[in-house]
Amino acid sequence: MMSTQTRVYRPIEDLRKRIRWLILLRWIAVAGLFAVITISRFLLRLDLPFLHLYLGNAALLASNCSYALYFRKMHHRRANLVINVQISLDLLILTYLLSFSGGIANPFFLFFIFHMVIASILLSNRAAYMQATLAVCLFCLLIAGELWAFVPAGPLFSYSFSQSPETNVRYLVGLFSGFVAAIYITVYMTTSIVNTLRRREGQLEAAIKNLESANATLELKDTEKSRYVLTVTHDIKGSLSSIQSCLRVVLDGLLGAVAEGIEDMVARAERRSLSLLRYVNELLYLSTLRAETGVSHQVVAPGEIFERVTREFDAKVGQKGIELTLTEETTGASVHVDPYGLEELYRQLLDNAVKYTSSGGKVTVHLDFRDDRGSLQLSVSDTGIGITAEDLPHLYEDFFSADIPENREASSTGLGLAIVKQIVTMHGGTIEVKSTPGTGSTFLCSIPVGIHPSNGGVG
Repeated sequence: MMSTQTRVYRPIEDLRKRIRWLILLRWIAVAGLFAVITISRFLLRLDLPFLHLYLGNAALLASNCSYALYFRKMHHRRANLVINVQISLDLLILTYLLSFSGGIANPFFLFFIFHMVIASILLSNRAAYMQATLAVCLFCLLIAGELWAFVPAGPLFSYSFSQSPETNVRYLVGLFSGFVAAIYITVYMTTSIVNTLRRREGQLEAAIKNLESANATLELKDTEKSRYVLTVTHDIKGSLSSIQSCLRVVLDGLLGAVAEGIEDMVARAERRSLSLLRYVNELLYLSTLRAETGVSHQVVAPGEIFERVTREFDAKVGQKGIELTLTEETTGASVHVDPYGLEELYRQLLDNAVKYTSSGGKVTVHLDFRDDRGSLQLSVSDTGIGITAEDLPHLYEDFFSADIPENREASSTGLGLAIVKQIVTMHGGTIEVKSTPGTGSTFLCSIPVGIHPSNGGVG
């Protein structure tokens, strides 16, 4: 059961990272051990069998070199085995080093516990307890070596068995019992914590997968919805266009004179049909954008597009007495961009600015393109009603319209800024708005584009 949990919560890539971490720790241990032995010999001038200690350090170095080389071509099924072998050999080398540097009197025997923490983190519960049992056996071997003098314990620490055998036995039994308790308690506590973390990691991974699946499903549903809306709005647009054409024929008197009252009602119907046709057109365009997977780039002159769209608003601007200023710094550049998207982006922003700017107000448009930026910068500012802080987070939502008298009078579809946001997103650009209620708003768009080769750039 424990091994199964380990395979579930610890994927192979995670195991490889842990093996790399273990190899790195061993490099640090090799360097640190070499420094301690060298300082003890040349600075502290201790009387120790340094040749044996250097041999132990060399064995640790050689084993780690072998691990590092084998790790490059290691099969993922052997990852757990490699970790087990590494830790077991480390315990053997630690025992060897302790036997030549004080034995059980050397406080560095606490590194047995350190290895148990590592084993509990990297291995299954069963393997960790097996490593703990190996550590206990090796420590027991050290005690037996001290007691019967078949292990050449070094004189680093002042320790002897000069007391009575009964006292020595009690001391060794107490030391051994404390060591065994410390080893197994360490493994128990560490594996308990690690198991909890693994379970929660597994739950988190499962939750992430569920969210990813749900997100993919939502994206698919959204695409299907956009295609459905695209089909429906296309059919509605055709019917509305026919109705509007029929009404126009009546108003133009092509079917004969129309009574004044009837003409007024037909004119109202035409205005409403035109308003509804605009709504359908915007919904159709937005659905088309969302149903597509990318944009079609062409070589265009952005300055020409902006001047053409600006002229469309001459009548409306003149009627409201708005001062409209367009400045551009494109130096006649031609760029790779979706011309229809760029045109609609500017049209929607300009329409939004003119719509909410009172008579006598100002609308300022600035278009900037520089080779070093690689993007088209568009700024549309107005002195209109502004946007409240409460409405800003919802500005680009479909059908959103602030609850203000100007919106009710302007007959907004609530889709204009949603279209703007979709166009900018599809181009990989950014949009931000700065607004103060009662003062005006400024929309800033940045759209990445490619420079046309004829201008010396890269397409």
